[in-house]
Amino acid sequence: MKNLSFISILFLFQITLSTAAEMDVNQKVNELSFGIAVSSSGSMGDVSGLHTPIYGNLGKNVKTVKLTDDTLRTEDHALSLDYYRKINDNLYLNAGITHSRRKGDPISGTFVVGGYVVNPAPPFKLKGITLNLGPSYRFNSWLNLTPYVGLTISYFDGKMTDTNYPQFEVNGVTYGNPNHSGTYGVGGPETGITCWGLNPNSGVFFNSGFLEGFGVSVKTENLDCKGDSFRSFRWGYEAKNIKQTLYQIDYRISF
Repeated sequence: MKNLSFISILFLFQITLSTAAEMDVNQKVNELSFGIAVSSSGSMGDVSGLHTPIYGNLGKNVKTVKLTDDTLRTEDHALSLDYYRKINDNLYLNAGITHSRRKGDPISGTFVVGGYVVNPAPPFKLKGITLNLGPSYRFNSWLNLTPYVGLTISYFDGKMTDTNYPQFEVNGVTYGNPNHSGTYGVGGPETGITCWGLNPNSGVFFNSGFLEGFGVSVKTENLDCKGDSFRSFRWGYEAKNIKQTLYQIDYRISF
């Protein structure tokens, strides 16, 4: 009888522990994921804005420049913090923030109308914060791995560097920004740029074992941007379809 009572107590204790563990798992509906980019790729796209007359395209009007090399590369770092809130077994709400510094080194730029070439076109940096919000779907786990995909609305708020556009004179006509001096495209005030986009992401992480919480992810940005003065676009500009893909290592914790 004593043995039976002891077994009953052990059985009851096991049930209690199992229930508590299940409740603990169910209560872990929040996650934080820390990410650092190990590689990236991107492009700037065409830039257009109000511009003074140039050879082959007279008049103060909206002009478009196509860069010889529009590659954007992540410089120094790209760090991200993502929050996930569980909605049901597979669906999560994702809110994230990424801080990045990117560099463009276009070599030259060609005006689409008229064909005037700006050569050299000095390098520039694009730095700032990207905010993301959207759903994230998780597939069933396999071999302790959980894959997922997501789609977010993204907003970028940042700065462009090397905006200098000093004054110069051609055939008695003065061009340039009277507030600038020095060398074209070298230094100058940092100017604001804001962007919007709808962007997919995907990844996979270990849900148990020695590497629990670690994973890899791919985040993409496809943004349309508006900026303040930048070199000869001294009254502002638009940059369509700025692209960036970040390949990250992540670590997540649940609570």
